Amino acid sequence: MNIDLNFIKTYNDLAVNTYHVDPKIFVTLILISIPFYWYGWFKLGRGVLEFRSKHKNNDNMRVSDIFVDKKFTVGLTVNRVAWVFPYFYVIFWGQNVPMWFWVVFLGWITFSAYSFWYKIKKMVRKEKVIDEK
Repeated sequence: MNIDLNFIKTYNDLAVNTYHVDPKIFVTLILISIPFYWYGWFKLGRGVLEFRSKHKNNDNMRVSDIFVDKKFTVGLTVNRVAWVFPYFYVIFWGQNVPMWFWVVFLGWITFSAYSFWYKIKKMVRKEKVIDEK
């Protein structure tokens, strides 16, 4: 079986010569950020569980109240910074980055923020539904 990996060299040359970014650095930054990304998720989950147990009898609780909790916000910050960290390299050191990259990047951030908010809302309210039964 002969696999043609010429397309990897083509994209590598495109990234280096057109956008002035080194794919090896980008991939290295992704690999470095992975443990921090998952650590952030761990802290987020733990923060949500502790928040729910602390406020399970509070009927006036809103989903946005969780953002005041320090453990949750630390986990959120670590997770989001680790998530966007490799792209800082492209944003700040890349040149001639096409407009479609910015549209896709901002769309990705917007969709992810909405999806994240929806998941947190579901996790926080889950306890109230269980208690009411």
